[in-house]
Amino acid sequence: MTEPLEMDYVVRGFDCGYGGPLRPFALANYFQEAAGAHAAMLGIGMEHLWRKGLTWMLARIDIRITRLPEHGAKVCVRTWPAGTRRLFALRCLELEDAQGKRLAGALYEYIIVDMQTRRPVRPERHLSPDLKVDRPWPYEDLAPGVEEGPFLEFERGNLSAGQEFRLAFEIEARGRHIDHNGHVNNAHFVNWLCDAVPGAEYGTGPQKDSETGSEAGSSHVPAIAPKRLKIDFVHEIRRGEKIRAWYLPAGEGIWLSALSTEGGLAARARLSI
Repeated sequence: MTEPLEMDYVVRGFDCGYGGPLRPFALANYFQEAAGAHAAMLGIGMEHLWRKGLTWMLARIDIRITRLPEHGAKVCVRTWPAGTRRLFALRCLELEDAQGKRLAGALYEYIIVDMQTRRPVRPERHLSPDLKVDRPWPYEDLAPGVEEGPFLEFERGNLSAGQEFRLAFEIEARGRHIDHNGHVNNAHFVNWLCDAVPGAEYGTGPQKDSETGSEAGSSHVPAIAPKRLKIDFVHEIRRGEKIRAWYLPAGEGIWLSALSTEGGLAARARLSI
């Protein structure tokens, strides 16, 4: 019987923003490490798939954040496979504090890709039904997938983004950004898509619990984390590619952000602040 995997962490200073709590970039790395470790334990890790000419690719994520831990906090990441849906293999992840209170939860949707054709294959052909853990999702309303409409200009090749999206910054994919698949690690996508939203829009003040509204602690820290983050990973980014990060206000507390390269749209995101 498949059981969830739990991994303990102590939040280090380099995992946190300036004067603030755990960064979304670090949270994405925690989740990615736990997911990879569990897949390897279950015999469906990256190396297992490579031997079959296949590889994992992260397609879509939905992360809800109640509160992020601060420097020195002890936390636990729990993860488990949640079955398949169409071309996607589902995985749940959650972050808890030392008292067992959930701080964040996520649903990740992966695809299995044929390395020769670069096309996805049906996950049920390679994943046993017994791998699914019969456990509730961290949050019932988790639903990966970002509405494509506002991003169509990118997909039509209009990389200037017309009159709506605004350019936040440009960066080049370097060696430090590349993972074992030969493309930019998904945590850097998370980092850049969050950074695309102007810092002033996050506000400052005591970090609050998004469910109760109460202050998370006595320290006065920048509230730099989104309450919810949905990302679609549209196209891989390789070393040396020039990346543009864009943002667009989309309603009270809602921001859209995007990453583009010369090849078109690489990722789209919806952030709730």
